[in-house]
Amino acid sequence: MTELLLGIDIGTSNIKAILATPTGQVVASAQAAYVTRFPRQGWAEQDPLDWWRGTVESVRAVLAQAEAIPGQIKGIGVSGQGCAVSLIDQHGDVIRPAIIWMDTRSEPQCQQLRGQCADLILQRNGKAPAPYNADPVLMWLQKHEPEQLQRAQVSLTSTGYINYRLTGEAVTNVSDASILFAFDLFTQDWSGELIAQFGVRPDLYPRVAACDAQIGTLTAQAAEALGLEAGIPVVAGGEDTSAAGLAMGVALPGQALLSLGTAGTLYAVQDHVVVYPQLLAFSHVLPGEALLGGSMVAVGGAFNWIRKVIGDRLTVEEALTMAESSPPGANNLIFLPYLSGELQPINDGNARGAFVGLSMSTTPADMVRAVIEGTAFAIAHNTRLAAKVGTPITEIRAVGGPTQSPFWCQVIADVSVYPVNVMDSQAGAPLGDALLAGKGVGLIDDLAKTAIANAAIAKVYTPTIAHTARYDALYNIYTQLYPQLTASFAALSQIEQG
Repeated sequence: MTELLLGIDIGTSNIKAILATPTGQVVASAQAAYVTRFPRQGWAEQDPLDWWRGTVESVRAVLAQAEAIPGQIKGIGVSGQGCAVSLIDQHGDVIRPAIIWMDTRSEPQCQQLRGQCADLILQRNGKAPAPYNADPVLMWLQKHEPEQLQRAQVSLTSTGYINYRLTGEAVTNVSDASILFAFDLFTQDWSGELIAQFGVRPDLYPRVAACDAQIGTLTAQAAEALGLEAGIPVVAGGEDTSAAGLAMGVALPGQALLSLGTAGTLYAVQDHVVVYPQLLAFSHVLPGEALLGGSMVAVGGAFNWIRKVIGDRLTVEEALTMAESSPPGANNLIFLPYLSGELQPINDGNARGAFVGLSMSTTPADMVRAVIEGTAFAIAHNTRLAAKVGTPITEIRAVGGPTQSPFWCQVIADVSVYPVNVMDSQAGAPLGDALLAGKGVGLIDDLAKTAIANAAIAKVYTPTIAHTARYDALYNIYTQLYPQLTASFAALSQIEQG
């Protein structure tokens, strides 16, 4: 009877579950969707009960698909979208809808933190105050919903809530906890000094466990719902970005993970904690390792935008072919891909997109190519900063929709001047969770070695030397444009807000 491991990831729009062998081969996968509600402008909420319903649905589906029997499942690992604030009372009941990372209602609290303890947060936690995180949300709840917060026994992330439903234990893993501003990256635990700055109850933060540590076993009630046997060990799991990095074999200092979709994320592995004001630092799921990098708001989103601008009926393939017909550098046209503000490394919600260098000779093909190159410049902005202040980057391992375009991947390699290795498997975070479970139950000895051995590379794109000099010159102009436009972006935002 083949031993199997169950990995579950709670994403922003759906739950994904996979079954994998201890060597990392995916046997089956399934997913279940749920909704995000936007009750007011800037608010974004989800029902934790929907996360649980999606978990039940996807786990039952993956068991049926694999024709697996409950006795084959030897361990369970969970990851999820970081920072969601899920309040539960002393009976384990959800008090209010979870406030997720997309929510911006706590910007006033972030303004307070910027004037009060921004340096302390940066030096201990490696981040700058921003409303995506749980701590300013707890501050907002303290001010606007104090009765709800008073009822709360603990605040859990999406991972923490599902682990609670599985085991009855209120625990968070190191990777997930390290996203929150209250976590000290150097002591690998909550900082009482930071929590005191936030003015919220320390007991709202659950105990922290290593990502591969067993936090409990599957309860009889959870087992019945999922179609599994009670007593299966459950490990603490990870935050979805670092769990996905593990699945990609991003386990050694100098390796970087690049995940591309509508948005994009780029994080490089460090063998020690590195903090830098323009980037984000948090703990990898692998003990003793940290990740340094950032997220970009519009990658695939920028490409889809220009397709609509050029022509509503322009297909993805047609747009890519059109872009390829324009020469490298898009005839000296540069695009800033800040269509919905930008995260790292400029960290400015007021920033907006811009074409610079338009002329009478500019063609639609130049514009499409400039957008693709602009997304590559945004990626390089993060890679070059991460390499400058941390461990030199040796390779980029990439997954996601845009990586299916050889042209786009080659542009990223040419602009970043790093090899771009497109991974064969798109299993992502759930596979990383399964590997963590395997380590936690003793079926995997060396987690990093197993992950690297299992992560197959489908295609390698190496920088084209003939293009790198031109792209370097354009990149230097690209990085000068935002500082020159910052005040204009802020003024436009004021007009937009009336």
